[in-house]
Amino acid sequence: MEPTSRLSLLTQACLLVSILSGVLLGVVAFRYLNNTEPTAEVYVGQALEQIRDHYVEEIDERKLAQSAIDGMLGHLDHYSILLDSVQLSQLQQNAEGKFSGVGIEVDRRDGNFVVIAPIADSPAYHAGIKAGDRLKAVNEQSTAELAIHQLAELIKGKAGTEVELTLIREGLAEPLNVRIVRAQLAIESVNAQLLDNNLVYAQLTKFQRNSARELSSALARLGTEMPVQGLILDLRNNPGGLLSSAVAVADLFLQRGVIVTTRKRRGESGQQHFRATLDDILPERPIAVLINAGSASAAEVVAAALKDHQRGVLVGTRSFGKGSVQTIMPTLSLQQTIKLTTAEYFSPQGHAINEVGVIPDVSIEESGARTTQGSDPWLEAAIAELQKVNLGVE
Repeated sequence: MEPTSRLSLLTQACLLVSILSGVLLGVVAFRYLNNTEPTAEVYVGQALEQIRDHYVEEIDERKLAQSAIDGMLGHLDHYSILLDSVQLSQLQQNAEGKFSGVGIEVDRRDGNFVVIAPIADSPAYHAGIKAGDRLKAVNEQSTAELAIHQLAELIKGKAGTEVELTLIREGLAEPLNVRIVRAQLAIESVNAQLLDNNLVYAQLTKFQRNSARELSSALARLGTEMPVQGLILDLRNNPGGLLSSAVAVADLFLQRGVIVTTRKRRGESGQQHFRATLDDILPERPIAVLINAGSASAAEVVAAALKDHQRGVLVGTRSFGKGSVQTIMPTLSLQQTIKLTTAEYFSPQGHAINEVGVIPDVSIEESGARTTQGSDPWLEAAIAELQKVNLGVE
């Protein structure tokens, strides 16, 4: 072969390699710049196509889709769940404080279902259920493999029916079996009374839609008898409730500033600040807030806001540490609804609440909460704190 011919072939080969390399680099660059890697939709679509084409029996695609959604949500956290119409209705009834059950709030910690708190005056409260009790079984069915909404369905039921809870309680060598009769509950979120020295004691059992209005009305009513000289806000064993209600309650006692900040995963652009908008209804009057390990979620929002603004002194023990926000998403075509964790709470000074809790200013031993004589060391400590403020309280 002539030298010129060999040179021509070599040139063509080099040119072809250059073209192929350029195409390959172009494809890589295009994928990098346009992020064309397969998405979750592609993976799920591929799996669904294979199931449709090859599964041995007929499939119910509605149930298949529901199971797929359940699986995705279960991978996120135990607060994010798929609700059917009955569950959604029960959730809305809970927000109104009306439901049938035993009256406990439960969370999952370290693989265990833990009682946040029994609701005041509920069957669980009268049965002696305590914050921190771990739920081992319901009607002899182990809770180990249950999702939190499955646990709730086992515990809830028609008024007048009985449920047995098997509990693990710190300090007891053996599990504790407790039989409780379910009841139709209509929870009053605010219980207030006038104490000596013109102090008002107000217990908030849960943050419902009208809690701020009920608290404001109670303070106004009691203030007509004698001028209110201070407030003891009891948030012990308050498992939370609506964020909007917590913001409204804190707003009663703050003139300005941030009440709580919610942060989404998108960083700074995902922050939402909830600010005080109303005048303080108890200007220059001291406030003491009682918290314990059963104070969670919305209760922690109020406690942290009053503490950070130095508007109230916190008395008790570290709170539960449930500082995440769940949002009810638009109803799916399945006629089911996703309840999704969408943000976390942070105090006005930027302190995290989730998995941390709120630390009191004045600590009280949990074991000393109630004595056999019926006195309340926590309440006594709160009164003592208010008496330190020279506002006419002796």
